[in-house]
Amino acid sequence: MKLSVACNFDDALLDGLRGYPVYEIYGKLTADYFGGGRPSFYLPEVTREALARYVARTHERGIQFNYLLNASAMGNLEFTREGQRQIEELLDWVDGIGVDSVTVATIYFLRLVKRRHPRLKVRVSSHRFTDTPRKVRFWVDNGADYIVVSEVNIHREFKVLEAMQRAAGGVELQLIVNNWCRQDCAIAGNHAVGLNAASQSHSKGFPLDYCSIVCNELRLREPVNYLRANWIRPEDLHHYEERGFHNFKIVERNTPTQILLERVQAYANERYDGNLLDLVQNYAYPYEKFGPKAADAFSLRRMARYFIKPQAINLLKFSKVIEFGKTASVLYPLIGPNPVQIDNRALDGFLDRFLLQGCQETDCEECRYCHEWAERVVRIDPEWRERMQAIYNDLLEETDGGGLWESYLATATEAVGDWVGRVRPQA
Repeated sequence: MKLSVACNFDDALLDGLRGYPVYEIYGKLTADYFGGGRPSFYLPEVTREALARYVARTHERGIQFNYLLNASAMGNLEFTREGQRQIEELLDWVDGIGVDSVTVATIYFLRLVKRRHPRLKVRVSSHRFTDTPRKVRFWVDNGADYIVVSEVNIHREFKVLEAMQRAAGGVELQLIVNNWCRQDCAIAGNHAVGLNAASQSHSKGFPLDYCSIVCNELRLREPVNYLRANWIRPEDLHHYEERGFHNFKIVERNTPTQILLERVQAYANERYDGNLLDLVQNYAYPYEKFGPKAADAFSLRRMARYFIKPQAINLLKFSKVIEFGKTASVLYPLIGPNPVQIDNRALDGFLDRFLLQGCQETDCEECRYCHEWAERVVRIDPEWRERMQAIYNDLLEETDGGGLWESYLATATEAVGDWVGRVRPQA
């Protein structure tokens, strides 16, 4: 077993990884010219100097560092003189501080790095959605050293995974074990591009993760989506190891250190007795598990820096975003128990059906296998669910109708009209 672990740039993380089969950690600057796979507000703040020092400390512990150049769309800036200058300056720096490998999400970056910086190993990002033997062969033929398998649709297609291994010809395939994106997500590509733009150093827009809001609302409305996501339980890792998969990736980079280490422990031991969401959910982190690094990441200072943008959003309606963030524990830590509970050990046996048959030729609504399991094991606090559903409806109404971006005058006029309607006596 080889584990690749998200880096939150906390020194305590490196100390806590000792004794586990962790061969690398991965991360990047909070923002750079081209952006990456997560928005800046979601990432730990780190300067170039701090990142270089962290790479050195990582190497002192015998662990490699993978730098993420996983921008999905760069507006063709990479094909301009300025873009070329930015690429070469960034790669010179990455190479110079001793980074061991980079993750890319475009064919151009793959070929460019292999040509200009041959010392660096290159991994193909999960945001390229590699899910067939033909796609594997394409990346292998273009020089990829590692390939991250698609994070949204293939982990339970065992015959396809076996064929992908054969096509890889010795190039290592990596599986993300605790991603919880919806199965066969139709908007995953849009999501990757939106996240990319929200971590570019020149981005001026409001960093609203619209795709995530849509998907989380759908999970709440149809809880089966908690189960048919693409995660792998620690207890089921052996099925993948038996098929030649040994390189496993643990996310996310905004996770408090204690929780990251608990995830590492669970997958290293191939067992977890607790709520499945402790392993896979990328928000709602319990306050009592925050260290100083995580506390800063979820501070009011950070929120003001990234979200208070008078030229980008109508701040008179920003309270709707705040209400969403607090109730869902997205922009704030979780206080009290998680309102969604899925007993991980109650899922023993869930994977058995997929060992015999995949889902690509099946309509979920006809099969209903995951629906039946969800009815048995997914527990959602009814009061919280009702409150969140109203919040989602209101927030999506404002975003879909453009209300978050309307003028302050229009918002004020609407508010006055509502007030007059409430206080005017009925005829």
